[in-house]
Amino acid sequence: MEASVIDPFPSVSAALADARRLDDQDLCDAIHDAEMALRRHHAHTAVLTAELNSRIQAMGYPLNGAAEELATMLAISPRSADHRMDTAVGLCDRELLWAALYDGRIDQAKAVMIHDLLAAIPDPRREELELIAVGYAHTHTGHQLRKKLLALTCQDPDDTLRRQAVDRRGVWITPAGHGMADISAYLSAEHAEIFMEALTKLAAAGDCADPYQQGDARTATQRQADALVGFLDLHTRVDVTVDVVISADALIGDNDWTPESKRLGPIGSQIARDLCTSPDARWRRLVTDPVTGQLAAMATIKYRIPDHIRHAVKARDLTCRFPGCHARAEYFDCDHIIAHPTGATCPDNLAGLCRRHHRTKTFTAWKTRRDPNTPTHDLIWTSPLGRTHRTTAHRYKQDE
Repeated sequence: MEASVIDPFPSVSAALADARRLDDQDLCDAIHDAEMALRRHHAHTAVLTAELNSRIQAMGYPLNGAAEELATMLAISPRSADHRMDTAVGLCDRELLWAALYDGRIDQAKAVMIHDLLAAIPDPRREELELIAVGYAHTHTGHQLRKKLLALTCQDPDDTLRRQAVDRRGVWITPAGHGMADISAYLSAEHAEIFMEALTKLAAAGDCADPYQQGDARTATQRQADALVGFLDLHTRVDVTVDVVISADALIGDNDWTPESKRLGPIGSQIARDLCTSPDARWRRLVTDPVTGQLAAMATIKYRIPDHIRHAVKARDLTCRFPGCHARAEYFDCDHIIAHPTGATCPDNLAGLCRRHHRTKTFTAWKTRRDPNTPTHDLIWTSPLGRTHRTTAHRYKQDE
């Protein structure tokens, strides 16, 4: 089958000029046609992705490794690849949903919503609800569809669905720009209600925490954020280590090189200086040489490593060495590149791998080897379909 060739517009200005020549009806028709083509494209992509999964699964390894193939191919995270793979396989397993997406009656977001919210319901009841949901989704928004699906699935006589939902509860942190982060939680509805009610009361109180000294100029949501931080600061005492990587000259204020928090990634120089000079033992600084980028100093607050070899590997790699993975050192294993006892137990033959990618290397068709001709401990990974990827040890010095 020949790949379709798309003749791209030479620039967005030319594309906009073409769009401006359309009359109102033609513009609306073009938007509708583009959306229908996109929905069909998503359905086709699901088929291709499901086939990728089938081919790698047919290799017969204990674990699949197809999501890693997809992740490295598209430069997305393993979690995103898992989601795409699961979505594609799931849609291709549900003929009615896939056909509705291909025909343009629903978009991909609605197809995934129907699939996920009905996944725990056995056939033939699931097929009946899918038919109802597709018909409803064609003329209703995603929010309205979600409410409809929740109403259709609220009957749970033995609480099976409820127990499954409770088991998925959790809290997540996601790095954001400018020294900020997003925190999200998946909670039981009654606990979420209690949380918001309590937070609203704390935010409205006269003694609401005000860490940025903004007083009454704050919005309601800003006061809620400050109240949460204030409550945690008042009622908890934590004993964790947060590493902040900062160049020695940035530490004394001689440049604006971007420091890093190992949990949240790049942060501002002033924030890092404040953290590094703080007496708060929850923070540990890793000071790097401004020329070489190598570690020059490391505070010794509460840092426990089983032995000096593991210490050296974790300091060298900092994150998982699988392509595209950024799992931090405290969560990875030190794995032999050439298996023990054939391979030596030394830093050159060890690599930091998160538990997921340690298992990927051991139990799937993924293979890795070290390139002995490079000084940066390069690893060359070969995927189940023969694609190669190279990863290097962490570079502390920021590129110019």
